[in-house]
Amino acid sequence: TDEEIETDPNGTSVIINNTNKYEAQTTRNQYVWVPVNNIEDIQIIKEANNGIMQFGQGYEFNNKPIKKNTNSSNEPRMAEENDKTKYYLQKYSNINKRENYLNKMQEDFARLIKSVNKYKGFYIGRYETGDDYTHNSNKRYFTNPRVVRYNGNINYVTWYDSYKTLERLSGETEKYVETGMLYDSLFDYTLKWLNGTDTRSYEEITNAGTWGNYRESIKTVQSGSTSLANTGAIETLVFKGEKFSDSPTSSNNIFDIAGNVREWTRTRKYGRYRDIRGGDYSLSGYISAYSSGEVSPYDNRDCYGTRSMLYIR
Repeated sequence: TDEEIETDPNGTSVIINNTNKYEAQTTRNQYVWVPVNNIEDIQIIKEANNGIMQFGQGYEFNNKPIKKNTNSSNEPRMAEENDKTKYYLQKYSNINKRENYLNKMQEDFARLIKSVNKYKGFYIGRYETGDDYTHNSNKRYFTNPRVVRYNGNINYVTWYDSYKTLERLSGETEKYVETGMLYDSLFDYTLKWLNGTDTRSYEEITNAGTWGNYRESIKTVQSGSTSLANTGAIETLVFKGEKFSDSPTSSNNIFDIAGNVREWTRTRKYGRYRDIRGGDYSLSGYISAYSSGEVSPYDNRDCYGTRSMLYIR
């Protein structure tokens, strides 16, 4: 907007224009609205354990058009062999019993579904989640998680840390919204949405080397220029999220959903692992935006990060 900056009587709202846009992008958490008109696009209801349970609706990307995965039922569930370790439950989740942990995961998912069904959508982090604390491979946690532009601390975090700290993004006293780690089904749905809005073709979804930050990305932005050029291998992590104003890594205003760092999701994989999505900067060759991998939830590397979601309570 071209309006002057104004503040409401309580000092909580501000109008963003060209004079303060950069400051807002680097200091305020940012999310992008993803519309969901039909709740069945993200939810499966199945009979389980002598009752009815809600699971995330995943998608298959191997063939065109993108279709629902009818066997999708890996969330919300525990990664049994790792989650049974009381050390991790207590340190990262403040939960002593596995049953309470599973109940919490199911309750979180039920609140998400209720919100999406009511408001017809959810928010996804515009950028990969970072920290304003300079951490390294020995620390493995976010002190103050942020979803902002030009954030350099977006890697070296475990699944357990990400699960816990992303809940803090909304603030402990927040009554109206809730934040947390993105579900695998929502990652899938977001890619399907990008394809459905013609932002990314099916070919770009299945070969994201043309627009994501990978080792041999075809499109990179030249420093100091707005033109796209083939500048060869990148081989380094782009910490800033949006490197230049016309960055090809942006899709519907969401940055780096393909490449840069792999993103932890809540989803269990093969009973003991957690699903990590999107690929990372070190990969080369034919890379898919829906890339998926199974990783021990206590592992951390320079290419492991995460992305937040937000929904209205």
